[in-house]
Amino acid sequence: MQAVANTPHSLGTSEVFRRVFLAPLKLPATARSQRILPRHFLPNSQCRNAYYLSTLNAKRPQQPQSSGPPRDEAIAEREVQIVDPNGGGPLQPLRRLGDALASIDRSLYFLVQVGEKIHPRYADLPGPQDGGQDTRPRIPVCKIISKASFRKAEAEKSRPKKDPAAAVKEVEINWSISQNDLHHRLKRLKEFLEQGRRVEVALGKRKRKGWMNKKGVTDEEADGILKQIRLAVEEVDGAREWREMEGQVRSTLVMHFEAKKEKPEVKKKNEGEYKVKKKLHAG
Repeated sequence: MQAVANTPHSLGTSEVFRRVFLAPLKLPATARSQRILPRHFLPNSQCRNAYYLSTLNAKRPQQPQSSGPPRDEAIAEREVQIVDPNGGGPLQPLRRLGDALASIDRSLYFLVQVGEKIHPRYADLPGPQDGGQDTRPRIPVCKIISKASFRKAEAEKSRPKKDPAAAVKEVEINWSISQNDLHHRLKRLKEFLEQGRRVEVALGKRKRKGWMNKKGVTDEEADGILKQIRLAVEEVDGAREWREMEGQVRSTLVMHFEAKKEKPEVKKKNEGEYKVKKKLHAG
């Protein structure tokens, strides 16, 4: 008579339970450590801890981003906290990044990382001692920002800042100006040049409001005004007329001047050299 094989149908109930539940416990320690049990075989608390510890420090695969702070899928962590949209309120509860992205209109808004904080689950743990590094896990703090305002802010940041010294100043002079007024205008001209600015000197006459030319000026008087302007410019170190004047004498005329502002260390060096030369010349 042929022996019946030990199939699952031929085993008793006690043998089946022994093979399912007790046999795995008899495996070597290394084998048991490598064996992955389904989650439903673990107690609830053990299951949660195992899952949490496996994902806590795991970074999300980041998508490439051109510039600016991390946003949307470029945020590295799997969990985030979002700033109160109304402002001034507490942070919203901890939530998964995917759920946060699914809750906003992606065609109109970005989820932008604006900072980070200690993970709420570890906030009660003691911080670093004696100035050591805080190794407690951190999570991103994010804000929902409209795409239009975000791109506008990024464009403002990337735009080069204007140099105040690069602004062109203008000094207006009437051909029939008095010597006292001309003295004040030339003083302003020299002040602008000493600041390293470019200056346009506009000479001319206007009817109604503005410059008045009640009496005509001769060519000699007009040339005298131009000569005084150029002498005032020569008194400023490094000042020059960088472009030919435009217009006509005794009518509308524009003169262009500039002066390079010396750096403090260069200016100090030049002053020192001048004092040495002056002493040698006096000796």
